[in-house]
Amino acid sequence: MPEKRKSPNRDPTAVLGAIARDSARLAGQHADLLRRELREGLGESGVALATMATGAGLVAVGGVLGSLMLVHGLHRASRVPLWGCYGLVGGLLATAGVGLVGAGGRRVTNIDLVPRETIAALRDDFQWITGQDETRKS
Repeated sequence: MPEKRKSPNRDPTAVLGAIARDSARLAGQHADLLRRELREGLGESGVALATMATGAGLVAVGGVLGSLMLVHGLHRASRVPLWGCYGLVGGLLATAGVGLVGAGGRRVTNIDLVPRETIAALRDDFQWITGQDETRKS
């Protein structure tokens, strides 16, 4: 005759305390994961914004100060009318700046601020909990 195993008497307060500790630890882990994912996304957006700011700065400063110097040098060397020299130099500097602003804009569109790992972990935890509840009901 098989021997019956006795289930150990567990104190309900000890079980509830263990559940509360585990739940608190799990919530803390999810919060840490969410913070890490958001930090990564915001770090990428900072790089993209810095690129865009650099491009905008080049357009502004290069369009004003650099063009003055180059325009007069080009005019003296080529005898192109002064207004044509302003147009050529300004157009080249603006094109370079627009390229940098566009590169920064492309980087911004690739940034993903949705905390996918946290959502997946929460979904797994929820499925595990609901699956455990179903096995207890059976």
